[in-house]
Amino acid sequence: MEATDLKFLNALNSIPGVGSATLRTLKNHFGTYEAAWRATEQELAQTGITAKALQSILWKRPSLHPDRELQKLAKENIWTLTEDDENYPSYIKEITNPPVILYGKGAMLDERISIGVVGTRRPTAYGIEATQTIVRELAQAGLTIVSGLASGIDARAHDTTVEAGGKTIAVLGSGLDHYSIFPPENRGLARRIVEGGGTLLCEYAPGTPAVKEHFPARNRIISGLSRGVLVIEAREKSGARITTRMAMEQNRDVFALPGSIFSPTSRWPLMLIQQGAKLVTSAQDILEELGIEYNKDSAQKLNEIFGENEKTLLDILEAPLGVDALKEKTGLATGAIMATLSMLELKGSIRNLGGDTYQKIS
Repeated sequence: MEATDLKFLNALNSIPGVGSATLRTLKNHFGTYEAAWRATEQELAQTGITAKALQSILWKRPSLHPDRELQKLAKENIWTLTEDDENYPSYIKEITNPPVILYGKGAMLDERISIGVVGTRRPTAYGIEATQTIVRELAQAGLTIVSGLASGIDARAHDTTVEAGGKTIAVLGSGLDHYSIFPPENRGLARRIVEGGGTLLCEYAPGTPAVKEHFPARNRIISGLSRGVLVIEAREKSGARITTRMAMEQNRDVFALPGSIFSPTSRWPLMLIQQGAKLVTSAQDILEELGIEYNKDSAQKLNEIFGENEKTLLDILEAPLGVDALKEKTGLATGAIMATLSMLELKGSIRNLGGDTYQKIS
């Protein structure tokens, strides 16, 4: 998409009540988002968009400046993918009403196999331990862990992946700017995800708050990104139920952790197992279902010694290099590079040659 039209798409997407369906209607009618932005009230009314969307555009458009809205993306280091871009994930196009535009922070999306991990915001000790054990091994096997940055199981899945040196994608129901990230207590986790080589992702422009109706929409992206969805603990009526229903509709695999018949948080996983979901007691159950071979002992030993970022830096530090050169070669954020270099120094694997220049110790 041309930069000019992206500017007007972002501006329209900044208007509350204007979602992907409305954006597509406008684009199909006017040909470009710029033409839609400049359309009169009468012209907009002829497109067939809802009365609510029309009123939102007429109410909000005068106070928005497309150039200023676009500058917010640069200020927050947010990248975009539109459905017209060749790098827009093909698996997202398969879901119901796919986002016209995706906003991301951190690493770009890739083709690695992803697993969604969802569950209650109030997990038991059993659920927490199971999440940490299974997610760690999935991350070490090279799978990307996708979740929603919510408190509880989501946060534990993201945090465990970062600690294991793996990649995780957090899909949000709000904008990606610092003050919009929800819940506020996970803003530090969001920063660690980006610094660790992961991704924050959403379909909402910066400044968009987290509102109730955004979360079911967010869940369709979690399942859409994933080859399968693992339900750790969830009550019968929960967001995890919505995610797994969407996963089934999208023909994704569904995995469920068994639990006590007396625990309310095991109610939904047990129902899923009754309905044919794959019962999971270890990461190996998921990997085998996906046809992935994995030597648990060797991978775990390797990752205990060197995390993914550490291995990446060691591979290119045969010759002395500075932080800027490392950033250019790896694409890692400066914070992630500095943290990794510190760990490698502590382990005696590299030495500081002065300033910000480092070299591997043979």
